[in-house]
Amino acid sequence: MRRCVAWILALALLVPAVTWSADQTWHQGTVQTWVTNSTDVTNNSLILGSAVTVTNTGFMIGDCEIFINSFSGAVTAGTAITVWLLHQVDASNYEDGGASVIPARLPDMTFPLRAVSTAQRVIRSDVRIPAGLFKPLVYNSGTGVSMQGSTGGVPWTLKCILQTPQQ
Repeated sequence: MRRCVAWILALALLVPAVTWSADQTWHQGTVQTWVTNSTDVTNNSLILGSAVTVTNTGFMIGDCEIFINSFSGAVTAGTAITVWLLHQVDASNYEDGGASVIPARLPDMTFPLRAVSTAQRVIRSDVRIPAGLFKPLVYNSGTGVSMQGSTGGVPWTLKCILQTPQQ
């Protein structure tokens, strides 16, 4: 009886070790620009992007970057740009959110900003990407200044590169 218990215990400890030891890598897709905007986005304003069709199907997470070339002044310390990925479940209706409606859930991404007026490039890793179509909703959340739309001909952008695990 003791040997049987010992064997069961040994197998219980060894089986996970064998499966965990398999090498896992991340396969990256292509970079997709989800929002490019040449207009100013004032403090506490929202801008809704177009529907995004993910080019790399089956990719579940991504690293996303917001690039803002300049602001109308120094950003208020401790503020951020927040982004929701508004889901579509029934192939025609998106969840609540838009140019005048803040969604009633936590944002999918938060990009903390430095208290400067110059260009900022902020990356958020491991963002869960919804299946199917979605629309990005960008919120200039209490920064106290406008995100400049096209300073020197350079618009602000939201880009993501999607990834999926593979063994």
